[in-house]
Amino acid sequence: MRRGISLYGTVVCAVTLLIPALIPAAARADATVTQEFELRPGWNAIFLEVQPEPDDPATVFAGVPVESVWTWFEPSSAVQFIQNPGEGDWNQAAWGAYLKAEDQGFLTNLHAVIANRAYLVKLEGSQAVSWSVAGRPTSGLIEWVADSFNLVGFRVASAPPTFADLLAPSSAHVGQAIYRIGDSGNWEFVDDPASASVRSGEAYWVYCEGASTYQGTLDVQLPGGDGLDFGALTDSLTITLHNLSDQTVDVTIVPLSTDVDLAYRTLSETGDFEWPPLQDMPAIRLGPDGWNNLRIAVRRETLEVERAESVIQITDGRGTRLQVPVLVEKEATP
Repeated sequence: MRRGISLYGTVVCAVTLLIPALIPAAARADATVTQEFELRPGWNAIFLEVQPEPDDPATVFAGVPVESVWTWFEPSSAVQFIQNPGEGDWNQAAWGAYLKAEDQGFLTNLHAVIANRAYLVKLEGSQAVSWSVAGRPTSGLIEWVADSFNLVGFRVASAPPTFADLLAPSSAHVGQAIYRIGDSGNWEFVDDPASASVRSGEAYWVYCEGASTYQGTLDVQLPGGDGLDFGALTDSLTITLHNLSDQTVDVTIVPLSTDVDLAYRTLSETGDFEWPPLQDMPAIRLGPDGWNNLRIAVRRETLEVERAESVIQITDGRGTRLQVPVLVEKEATP
């Protein structure tokens, strides 16, 4: 069911985005990747997947001619629907803002740029700007607000799915309104989700009817929530993969760095468990509604530093792409 044509005033009238990319860092003992955007003049709607450090807006947007940056602060509260763009109210407490102009700086209440969030970025001038953000990737979850529009982005690959394919397994989203920015610079209703592709790094208004915990066609459950944290004592952890789609998928898991030596558990022909290198693991085939519990171990004895981070990438061959941070420490000696 279509639900209106505009949200929150002037922002919904002039937001554009070019497709960004996530680029893995060269092999090193940290979990840094770079997300790249092309920002057009005026408003841009982006979905940030990496955690910059430092995270203050002045540093994150250094060298970028931004006029202002906005994000919705209260994920548990519904976004009020507004038909008339002229009635938009940016003074609501739920909106966090970074205002660059000195005479408006006192209105700034956005003091940190946090990953796994959608941002509205207003660019000054008449030229497009390339912007790169380096940081630790996150695998945080979308916190859907029931019976409301949600400003969200999705973690998808360079060959992404359509909106229809991505949202098909979720009754809370099938047939619901989606808005994206068109070439005109306005929010436009996605009238054919079956032919419109999702873009990596782009944010959308997506309506959620009722409660939802849906994240995508491939449900990846991580121990502890965000990433694989082996610490100094844990030798192995389990990732649970669940194919929510109605098609068979081949899930590929590869490390993007060799600084952390990871292995996966498999059963040999003799019935014994073996631990080959993770980079040698074949794709995991999951049928519709198929599950797999994958045990991953760390070879701590190969660590050359006291603390190392890495990233593993999970894809399903149908457009889903998740980058998972990995942390390991050397075992403390008595």
